[in-house]
Amino acid sequence: MNERIEHLTQSTRGRSPRIGIVSMYDVENNAVRILASGLREAGHPTTEIYFKDWISNHIDPATDQELDDLVKIIQDRSLDLVCISIRASAYYMGARHLTDAIHQRTQATVLWGGMHPTLMGAQCIEDADMVLQGEGELALVELANRLRDGVDVSDTGNVWLKGKAPGEYTKNALRPLVDDLDTLPFRDYHSHQDKLFIWGGKVTTGDPMHGDPVFQMMGSRGCIYKCSYCYNSTYKKDVYPGQRWFRVRSPASMVAEIQAARKHWDFKRIRFDDEVFNFQIDWLKDFCERYPRDVGLPFEIFIEPKLVNEERMTMLRDAGLVAVYMGVQSSERVTGHLYDRRVKNQTIGDIAQLYHKLGIKPHFQLIFDDPVSTDEDKQKLFELISTFPHPFDLYLFSMTVFPGSELNHKLLESGLISEYDIEGTNTKIFYQHRVNLEYPRPVEDTFWIALIQLLSKPFVPRRALRPLARSSFLKQHPWPVIQLAHAANYVKMGTTAVRMAKNGEMTKTLMRRWLSFDRVITT
Repeated sequence: MNERIEHLTQSTRGRSPRIGIVSMYDVENNAVRILASGLREAGHPTTEIYFKDWISNHIDPATDQELDDLVKIIQDRSLDLVCISIRASAYYMGARHLTDAIHQRTQATVLWGGMHPTLMGAQCIEDADMVLQGEGELALVELANRLRDGVDVSDTGNVWLKGKAPGEYTKNALRPLVDDLDTLPFRDYHSHQDKLFIWGGKVTTGDPMHGDPVFQMMGSRGCIYKCSYCYNSTYKKDVYPGQRWFRVRSPASMVAEIQAARKHWDFKRIRFDDEVFNFQIDWLKDFCERYPRDVGLPFEIFIEPKLVNEERMTMLRDAGLVAVYMGVQSSERVTGHLYDRRVKNQTIGDIAQLYHKLGIKPHFQLIFDDPVSTDEDKQKLFELISTFPHPFDLYLFSMTVFPGSELNHKLLESGLISEYDIEGTNTKIFYQHRVNLEYPRPVEDTFWIALIQLLSKPFVPRRALRPLARSSFLKQHPWPVIQLAHAANYVKMGTTAVRMAKNGEMTKTLMRRWLSFDRVITT
């Protein structure tokens, strides 16, 4: 073990370590809250530090003042162990920057955890003193307990420890996945004195999500599908092979967490952020009976087209479902062969009609900037979306290649990308996760993006858009279509903001994130 880990083990023997958990650019971070909750339940003093936030599709680098604020918190609270949550590989360089500042100015030991350290442990241990891989709740509590009890930490499951010599480290095996999610503590949305938000040259106390109109939660972990762009396929195949990756909480547990949170927070609706909402019929019947009786708030879910049928959606609608988020991604050809999601256009069209029939608002998710879509693919995607009945929203994303993903392997092997296009080295997600029209992409791609996003605006007549889609001139000179798209976006933003203000949903967090006219995303 290196000197910092040795100091940590010696200085905490006989007392609970003082732990800080840092979320970078993500105030929603579920992992930070559940890790903090488990540590507090085990008796370990824990500080949550929310370091900056993303702003309208843009992530600003840490300033000297913000790094000073982070270091001061660590010093003032005498933190022994600082855990940095790296949810996305693009945050890797930012985590290095924070770690350098902590190492230079404090004696704290730094541990990295999250998706990137799980997939790229050997890379991460070069900078961090410890790396926590995989599911961290039980492993982090075990590590803290061992430190308190003076027990050797060198063989703690899921944890890598840096050695004294360059390139030397101890790698421990992963613990089994948590099979019963109901045994885990609820996320901590109170303990406000131990929650700090570093933003804009100041530090505020309290949970930065508190007061948001939407309560976001998950009723499951993992996914039953293996989409090539998603980390879930890599986790199932390479990290936890042979284990049950998709696990669900009981409806009783989910309702109990919502009820506990409502004691501290007057939210107006729920968004279940599961990769796919659980559609096992017995579970669904229990949920649809229990939720409206014990909660009664409108809710939203994420869904996969293969799971949609009228019986299930009607049950959910009657229980309070008002909106769904569903991936369409691209044309039928590209979605099937590049993303490993094989769904017919006819099926997608039928589902859009079903949502309209049931009064459920869909938010369809699309992926652009891939290297394989042809003009014909883009035309077919336009034609598909032009059949969707209003109202609906479009969420347009720029293709992101995660390290270790199947998409990574496919595109590298075919020579369509280089190592510099993979997140971690590449940081496109910092300014182009959600699509905006200023990004320097081929003009024909900008044309199709502008035209497709206009389809979601009910005040833009489709009969006027279809001739534009056939214009060879506009494909090469799309400026008029781009300006029309900008105008439509501003109209939609304005009407949405007025509606949210009337409903009491326009919070400081939303204004901070979206009131930025030079970084408007395309919807």
